[in-house]
Amino acid sequence: MNFANCKFCSALVLAFFLILVLGGRGEAQMPKVGAGATLPGVPNRLTNADFECESGGYYEALNSRGKTIQIPNAWTMVANGDVPDMKSARVWVVKSCDISSSKHVEKISGYDSFFVAALDLETPPTPGKPFDVSIYQQVEAAPGVAYSLSGWQLTLCGGSNTVPKNDCPTGYYMAKMLGIDPSGGTDPDSPNVVWGENRNNFVDANNQRIGWSNVRTGALAQADKITVFARINSPFQWHGNHGFMDALALVQAPLASLSVTTSTLESGFGTNVKLAWDGSLGPDIPTISGGNYQPQYDVQYWHAANNVWRDLQDGYAGAGSMDFAARCPGDYQFRVRVRAEQPQGTGSWPNQRFPGVWSEPQVVTVPQSTDGGPAPLPEGAARLYMPVLAAWGGC
Repeated sequence: MNFANCKFCSALVLAFFLILVLGGRGEAQMPKVGAGATLPGVPNRLTNADFECESGGYYEALNSRGKTIQIPNAWTMVANGDVPDMKSARVWVVKSCDISSSKHVEKISGYDSFFVAALDLETPPTPGKPFDVSIYQQVEAAPGVAYSLSGWQLTLCGGSNTVPKNDCPTGYYMAKMLGIDPSGGTDPDSPNVVWGENRNNFVDANNQRIGWSNVRTGALAQADKITVFARINSPFQWHGNHGFMDALALVQAPLASLSVTTSTLESGFGTNVKLAWDGSLGPDIPTISGGNYQPQYDVQYWHAANNVWRDLQDGYAGAGSMDFAARCPGDYQFRVRVRAEQPQGTGSWPNQRFPGVWSEPQVVTVPQSTDGGPAPLPEGAARLYMPVLAAWGGC
């Protein structure tokens, strides 16, 4: 067909587009968990994720004071309010990207990390100005596929002159954050962004060093690009507030499936729900060099009487099954998620932890009893022997 002379081609193209996007039902369809075709496996989908000054590199910009800052190549900076000081941690310490220098550079892998510091770090009368800054990177994705982001951050509230002492006031914090916008947007304040957050300071209440913390999150892609954010939010003014980011990794998330079968309880009151779960690490995680990742499953249920998701399994190692006694009338919902984690002290370094996303809930309806329920207990003192059930403490 000669499209240049086709009078009806535009209409045909529009009709075909509507069929694809609207599914012939007149409304947009959101991707479902596992609905997309996975991409070929790679160990990390991010560029310049270790923030090494020599190999990954940085480019220069100006902060709110007109001072030169450095931003990692392949990343874009965005800030709420004033832009703080930012640069290669090695350049900050050594004054150059000299990887042969023996000076201590705060990092968790390689020879460098990304450094962010409050304006007027230790300058009276109001040192350590508040800041909220993110860097982001857009990444090719497959709609309907879940992605998992893991990385490492270190924040020091009151840390520049007081290590290892912690004089950060009670209630103050610096939030270490990693996020994914599954729609590919670039606004860190968008409600679309799925965040993971950690507010640990660099030491605990006993002034014992905590150091670097792992931050992680997962989300289901809704477009052919997703956006990854690395963020430090320091909302309080306090001297010495600064932080570091290092070793980020984005992979196609591990996958989980849940099988649900039902039968009537032997007592005749309620429903026995047989739950069986399984899954895989997905195509990316097995390609991580030296990795020793194993699936750990979380299983939850929900009932309107509780109006909250409750754990049935938390970190169950590998595929498994269990029985659940659903005794309350109404709808129960069940879901599963798998996490890819390495046994302590084994596998690749740094020890990334990759969460999957929750499966779509499966609904089991328990009918209302029509015969008045079980017989009443006899009056007076009695010794009761209760079996161990999955549905304890009510519905």
